[in-house]
Amino acid sequence: MQDHPRYPRQLDRIPHCWIDSAGQAGAGAARDLIDPATGQAFATYRDADGNQAGQAVASAKAALPGWADTPPAERAAALFRLATLLDQNADRLAAVESLNAGKPISQAKRDVRRAADYFRFYAGACDKLNGESIPLGPDQTAFTLLEPVGVTAHILPWNYPVSTLARGAAPALAAGSTVVAKPSELTPLTAILTAKLASEAGLPAGAFNVVTGAGETGAALASHRDVAHVTFTGSTATGRKIMQSASKPIAGTTLELGGKSPVVVLADADLDAAAAGVARGIFFNAGQVCAAGARLVCEASVHDALVDKVIAKAEAMTIGHGLDDPDMGPLISATQLERVQGFVDRAKAEGFTCVTGGSRIFPEKLSAGNFFAPTVIADVPAEAEIARQEVFGPVLATQKCHSADEALALANGTRFGLVAGIYTADTTQAMRFARKAEAGQVFVNGFLKGGDTVPFGGVKESGIGREKGLLGISAYCAVKSIVLNH
Repeated sequence: MQDHPRYPRQLDRIPHCWIDSAGQAGAGAARDLIDPATGQAFATYRDADGNQAGQAVASAKAALPGWADTPPAERAAALFRLATLLDQNADRLAAVESLNAGKPISQAKRDVRRAADYFRFYAGACDKLNGESIPLGPDQTAFTLLEPVGVTAHILPWNYPVSTLARGAAPALAAGSTVVAKPSELTPLTAILTAKLASEAGLPAGAFNVVTGAGETGAALASHRDVAHVTFTGSTATGRKIMQSASKPIAGTTLELGGKSPVVVLADADLDAAAAGVARGIFFNAGQVCAAGARLVCEASVHDALVDKVIAKAEAMTIGHGLDDPDMGPLISATQLERVQGFVDRAKAEGFTCVTGGSRIFPEKLSAGNFFAPTVIADVPAEAEIARQEVFGPVLATQKCHSADEALALANGTRFGLVAGIYTADTTQAMRFARKAEAGQVFVNGFLKGGDTVPFGGVKESGIGREKGLLGISAYCAVKSIVLNH
């Protein structure tokens, strides 16, 4: 890929860590960064070691008093400047993100714009963090203050590196808290570049730090005695470990974990709109989305017609290198490719029908890439592994139902509860489903068509806490009550 016309240059000049407003080389183990479309290494980086993780927390702790006391309007101005710098550098950041994560360049550019929008949105909240007064009687005055919670650790996933970073760092900084971020060891680059831009935007040294590494680095941050809150996005299994680590300093946690989100389609739905939503919901970012609509729960009378429409969309998708902006890029790694293939192979072995896809594919000149065909496995029972476990790939499992009540029962029939959707012309049925669905977000007649100002998070094993919107800033604020007796 060195000859690709849009290949981002000078990747070897990106530092491995960003601590106290300065780049550092990692002092830990070396690792290759792999282009998932080619299977080839494009850079070698070193993880942070335990000392560097400690340095980052110490830097954030030292910066906390000054940043917390910075007038809200000045904090806002710095975050607005960072948003502008992200917009100005969107082309380069998107190229790096596309190469590192494998996603189509247009989707990567959208993610950078989203990151800028997060900083812009929370910049506007800096001077609106109001407390409240509490009536106690004529001889007492009681009120609350919202104070920064302290040093915050942000342990990030590989599927949305830059936008997930901003989703947590922006509200933390707006509240006056400071940040230590740990990107996935697979996709560290845009987090480091964003922290560098934060320094250019005028954030004080230590307010925004990034350390690289794998699980041991994340555990070191989550268990550090000076970390007050840990925000994690990733698997449910790892989320449990993060909670255990965070229990040592008694830190707060925000956990956005796994999902197996249902999209219900009733017989009266607009099938073309439903097919578009279902296909987008499972094939976007090669299905590597926590909120992916991995289950289609459809009334039997329209199931086959709808599945045919989804198959047509799947088979029309272009697949290739992210920098060439196809409809779908590769899976993040050979390990993930093997995992997805394993789920599909086991489903076939159980006798379920794969009506399209179902195997690795080899685009021209990309035979070593981690590409998997958009896949639909039709009419599976509720107890099947493919209907219950998170695959995290472009694999849709369909289930038939015969009523809205049965659809609701199937939708709620997993241990996850992140997102749900429904397509129907009946507003009453839609609202009944929305109220009864065990999910943190429900979309009616437009799956995943929401916005980044709408609170997001799960129930059951999909996590705790909420990100996005004004509610997303609450995790980074500590409420102090003051009572004046007079």
